[in-house]
Amino acid sequence: MEYYEITEVRKNIIEAFGRSFALYGLPAVTGHIYGVLYFAAQPLGLEDIAGELAVSKATVSINIRILEGFKCVRKVWQKGSRRDYYEAERDFTKVFIEVIRNNIKKEVEITTEAIDKSMESLAGLVNSPDKGLREKARVDLGHLKHLEKQYKWYRRLVDMFGTGEKLWRKITCDGD
Repeated sequence: MEYYEITEVRKNIIEAFGRSFALYGLPAVTGHIYGVLYFAAQPLGLEDIAGELAVSKATVSINIRILEGFKCVRKVWQKGSRRDYYEAERDFTKVFIEVIRNNIKKEVEITTEAIDKSMESLAGLVNSPDKGLREKARVDLGHLKHLEKQYKWYRRLVDMFGTGEKLWRKITCDGD
């Protein structure tokens, strides 16, 4: 395979990472940065990544923080340098678990908070002298209790994903 072909293959995968990350509401450049680091033979500095993608160092810096938050990349120390260098986590099981865990965790927190506030409001309305309002409050309270039960299950799922690498490997048969 010629050097040009290798470059094209890498560009293709880096672009796919950009599209994939965009599916999760992240900027495509976040996936592109991950892709560059994924293929890098050694850890790269912000300037190296910016040059490779023809974007600003500030753009790389912002998006590297996102990737660090998802544990897709990690900062590594280079002897004799004061610059920060980064390398990609190439184990997609770890990346997948972390992304799913973080997204579900955020969703659970947001929705649980809304459920709690809404249940407090409805609790005061179930004793309303207005029969129609009282009935609507009871029905909605029932829906919220059902939703609360589902989100308790989601919370357990998040906990499972927190230690779920072994489980994931069993599910995907990577452990064989």
